[in-house]
Amino acid sequence: MSQTFDVRLGGKDAGSRGILKLASESFDWNARDSDRRIQVKAVDVDGVIWCRTGRNFQLRIKQSDGTVVRFDGFDSQDKEAIKEFCEQQLKTEFSTEKVDVQGKNAGKLEVLGEELVFSVDGKRSFDISLGDVSRTQATPKDEIILEFAQQENISKKHESLLEMRFYIPNLEDTEMGDDDEVPKKSNELFNNELSRHVAQETGGDQVARLEGIKCRIPRATFEIILYGNVFKMHGATYDFTVKYKHIQKMLVVPSYSGAGSYLVFCLDPPLRKGNTMYQSLVCFFEDTEEEEEIHLNLPSDFDTKFKDVKGKEKIKSPMEGQYLEVVTALFQVFSSTVTKPLKVMRAGKFKSMIHENLPSIKCSIGANLGALYLLDNCFLFLEKPPLVFMYENVDSIFFERNKKSQLTSANSFDFKIKLDNGKNQEFNLIPKKELKNLENWFTAVSEQKFQKKKMKIANYTSDDDEEDQALSDNDDQHIKNRMAAEGEDDDSESEDEDFAGGDAGSSSSEEESDEDSDDDSSSGSGSGDDDDEDGAKKAKKKEKKEKKEKAKAKKAKAKEKKKKSSEGGDAPKGKKGKKDPNAPKKAKSAWLLFCDAKREQIKEENPGIEFTQINGKIAELWKALSPEDKKPYEDKAKGLAAAYKDEKAKYDEENPDQAKGGGKRKGKG
Repeated sequence: MSQTFDVRLGGKDAGSRGILKLASESFDWNARDSDRRIQVKAVDVDGVIWCRTGRNFQLRIKQSDGTVVRFDGFDSQDKEAIKEFCEQQLKTEFSTEKVDVQGKNAGKLEVLGEELVFSVDGKRSFDISLGDVSRTQATPKDEIILEFAQQENISKKHESLLEMRFYIPNLEDTEMGDDDEVPKKSNELFNNELSRHVAQETGGDQVARLEGIKCRIPRATFEIILYGNVFKMHGATYDFTVKYKHIQKMLVVPSYSGAGSYLVFCLDPPLRKGNTMYQSLVCFFEDTEEEEEIHLNLPSDFDTKFKDVKGKEKIKSPMEGQYLEVVTALFQVFSSTVTKPLKVMRAGKFKSMIHENLPSIKCSIGANLGALYLLDNCFLFLEKPPLVFMYENVDSIFFERNKKSQLTSANSFDFKIKLDNGKNQEFNLIPKKELKNLENWFTAVSEQKFQKKKMKIANYTSDDDEEDQALSDNDDQHIKNRMAAEGEDDDSESEDEDFAGGDAGSSSSEEESDEDSDDDSSSGSGSGDDDDEDGAKKAKKKEKKEKKEKAKAKKAKAKEKKKKSSEGGDAPKGKKGKKDPNAPKKAKSAWLLFCDAKREQIKEENPGIEFTQINGKIAELWKALSPEDKKPYEDKAKGLAAAYKDEKAKYDEENPDQAKGGGKRKGKG
């Protein structure tokens, strides 16, 4: 009967817990939280080592190819069962090794087989499988940097070893370099030895070197080296290795400043640097008439591997042309397969009303200003955060008037897209001149591409009515509203008519007829330029007089209110007594409890979300809850309120001075 153990996977991706099964001819480990599986067959086992690591024990399985698989979290009583299995079933050696646990950081570093071993006082302290190392680098500061290959589809919450550095003091008897001119330092010599053992996922020799690539995201200048399967980005601060198969989309668009072009790579999985995730790479290329020449060292299997890939005929040494076009052609071919060709999306038929030569409009997402590109197949927002939404994934579009002061006419608007998966994305502060242009574009895309089943323009359900209701008790707001309605700015009315999507010609004619009727009523006759001018002056004086009267009424009302307040003995508005820090805190409502429960979840599901947008998403979730779903939060809020009431009564009894109102502010009289 096979035995099982609940243990963790060791090595650089330590922490993933699963079940290790001792099968008849193999070790089988299956992760609990993913589909990951590891199997080590008996014929591949070259030895098994048992060692203590802190409170628990580790099992190391050496394979015939020199690699080591580690499992952590065994108890001491598990040793005999595993030893019996190895000796009787697998017919392999089982040994015990003592590990140094002093925690010293100075010792001996050496390569043993396919492992990098760090020893202290002759005892192994820790070791690294060189099969997990993707790149090594010697620095001028006598250091060696090891970069580790990352597991695909790894989540942001998962902890994984990304980089490790070793300081190697330079020795006097170092070897001389070529022509005995420059001696090689100790760390350089050791780095050369490591490089011969490090697992190469590059797919052969270097194909091409691209120098001086300016990236906006991440913001740095990189040297990009292309290999058969990956490309590596080397910068002053960042170094990345990206597999071609992780490039899902490529886009080429002109810069909204008109000074160059952007090449955008959409990646899945994203690049990771610590806790920062990069879903896209955004490279900038300046406009130039000069042509570049790039020499290629194509792999021997290039013709076979890319035989039926579109654009393969362009890849030959040397490649000449505009730098952007040469780079785009290289990445397009190396990222394509016969079954999954990679298409480059470029600017299409859409043109801005303000900048006629650009396929983009000024826009912002929250506080981040940028440009929204409307290509033939997708939305693209640049710069931060770079976002791509395919039209085929957009269910509907909602237009919204920009929520500005009601005293001024809005000169911008917002719109929101609703995706098939239920998520929304809002674009803000778009110039008013682009409104009709966008309506026509979205309508054409919906009709011609999706037979009105996608990209539908829907009526936007605004929250303005709720805000107005909440402000209905504010007298000052009433005065502002009346001033806005009766004020001298007449453009807001015509702009509202434009916003409704009416015909421009008909709306203008209506405005003219309204203006004529206003002139007729104010002048007393329907003819004569002098009469019109006199009527306009009288109307303007009348409006000014009304404004003065309203201002006087407002001032008188405020004065009377202040007088009543002083007679009633209330504290002046805005004056607060000193609050006792020991006073019990007011209980949270059901809504605030729901916010606390969902805030972190929203952050994890929406990387890079602005702080101001989090409450909006929580509000949408709250509105969608049924009464049964809200009940747990409401019950908890009731319990907290009852507890607060008891604590407050006890506090008032013990602190009579505070209870009389010393720390309170009275409400309206």
